[in-house]
Amino acid sequence: MSSAPSAVTKRPSLRRYLKLRHYALRYLDIQIAMLICSLLSGFGSMLSPYLTKLTFDFAYANRDWQLLVALAVAGFVMMLFSQVGSNVQQYLQLYASQNLTFAMRADFLRHLYSLPLSFFHARSTGEHIYRLNSDVPGTSSFIGGIVSTLISPFFSAIYPLLGIIWLDWRFAIVAVVATPIFIAHSRYFGRRQRELSRVTMAEGQRIESEAIDRIAQIKMVKAFGHEKREIRAYLSNQIKLIRLAYRSYWIRIWSGISSGIIDSLFQGSLGLYLGYRVVVVGDMTVGTVIALSMYVVQLINAARRLSGLYQDILNHLVPVDRVLDILEQDNRIKEPLNATSPGPLQGALALREVSFGYSAENPVLKEVSLEIEPGSFVALVGPSGIGKTTIFNLLLRLYDPDCGEVLIDGKPLKQLQLSPFRQQVGIVLQETYLFNDTIHENIRYGNPNASDEEIHQAARQADAEEFIQSLPEGYETKVGESGCLLSAGQRQRIGIARALVRRPSILLLDEATASLSSTSEAKILEALRPRERELTLVVVTHRLAAVRNADRIFVLHEGRIAEEGTHAYLLAQEGIYRKLWDSQFGEKETRAAEL
Repeated sequence: MSSAPSAVTKRPSLRRYLKLRHYALRYLDIQIAMLICSLLSGFGSMLSPYLTKLTFDFAYANRDWQLLVALAVAGFVMMLFSQVGSNVQQYLQLYASQNLTFAMRADFLRHLYSLPLSFFHARSTGEHIYRLNSDVPGTSSFIGGIVSTLISPFFSAIYPLLGIIWLDWRFAIVAVVATPIFIAHSRYFGRRQRELSRVTMAEGQRIESEAIDRIAQIKMVKAFGHEKREIRAYLSNQIKLIRLAYRSYWIRIWSGISSGIIDSLFQGSLGLYLGYRVVVVGDMTVGTVIALSMYVVQLINAARRLSGLYQDILNHLVPVDRVLDILEQDNRIKEPLNATSPGPLQGALALREVSFGYSAENPVLKEVSLEIEPGSFVALVGPSGIGKTTIFNLLLRLYDPDCGEVLIDGKPLKQLQLSPFRQQVGIVLQETYLFNDTIHENIRYGNPNASDEEIHQAARQADAEEFIQSLPEGYETKVGESGCLLSAGQRQRIGIARALVRRPSILLLDEATASLSSTSEAKILEALRPRERELTLVVVTHRLAAVRNADRIFVLHEGRIAEEGTHAYLLAQEGIYRKLWDSQFGEKETRAAEL
């Protein structure tokens, strides 16, 4: 049975992340260039303390003006060299991450649009928007700089360590022994900060998703008078984020205080040691002391970066995992490699022993078989929730049946190319969704290549042109969010016109005239009724009077085709259809209809 995909994030593994390796390899040359710039910039920083040593020990001590000028120029060149390397690295990372973001968003959207309808039913729109706008850029930024991110911190530690060994190998031992203290401190607070960041990210997504959902359903919120309730709920959620922000702040505060204490103790001990070497032992110059101090600061900062590298990677992998959660979702509605083009459709439809359920526990259709001749007018009737709309979903291949098969012009639908097939099918739903655009563009959405005359003709067929022309801006009238500036009946007319403008071979109307008057409904269906077998019209409706002239009526009951035939034939059978008719019109009207 069909079911919604699981939303559980898979356990991280290297094999899983290697699925994205083609993105990293795409800009591998740029990442290598970024690494070179980073190494050159770091090399310039390594030379700076040594130049300081030469300045104090030789230029100042000997009052050598020429040497002082030369060292100052060398220092300026090194600083410029380092800055240029850093800026080039940042530009290359921006270039790689922006291009990767574009490529990943394109691939993400392609895959998202290819997923079955059940996937979207299980998740909110806000979740998809959050992943697209936040997780994809976060993933591309990490991948775009992964080489320099993994390698640069090690060289940032090696450079100052080499400088310390060069100046005083005994002091290097002291520095190496003290380094783990800073690593442990950074890991301790870094782990807590990043755990809190994960919670904050998840909470932010939930709040954004809820806000989008409530604003999208603003009509319902107002109809139930829940404006204050929704405001309170949103502000309550914001308070949770504020509390998380305060927790993050206090972690940073305690990290700063403890770091300051450790730095003070270490620097004080360092000052005493170096002072002892200069004052008592006398085997170290002032320039060496200053250079060693500068190298130690660089080493401590590098050690902190290294200590947080693992946690940084895990933190960056959070959006990567969330992107992979979508990319790994299986598209159950797949075209076979040898899928054939449907060609121009004749409009013959058939279901053979089809069973289907949206969940294993609740089957909707049970061994349903029906055949619809090309160019015919057919109706599907029956109580609500009996599977009429589900048949439309199967005919469009929005779902695949659990067993049995759907045939189009005698060919299995699973063997056909989906896009060319769906382009020849028009569908109108009871809840007509319109984009926040003009009437003209909403109708054109059915056929982007339609001319103005074709759009106007479709509107006339849908009995919509009269009300459109009565509007101040006519076809250029904006319909508002979800068509809120139009009535339900007007929205349905626009929806019918949108389906007709593509000149479909098959037209599916799912309660598409429920919001229209009986007169308008009869007028539209009469206009749509196939006359030259150029269109197969299938209608789902509760208004039996609207389909009394149908070529064939299928009556669904308890997930099966209980009856089929013409209106007159079904009335004469005195079965389920007769009862439905009597419930709408009474026995007196039924007898009149039989006459």
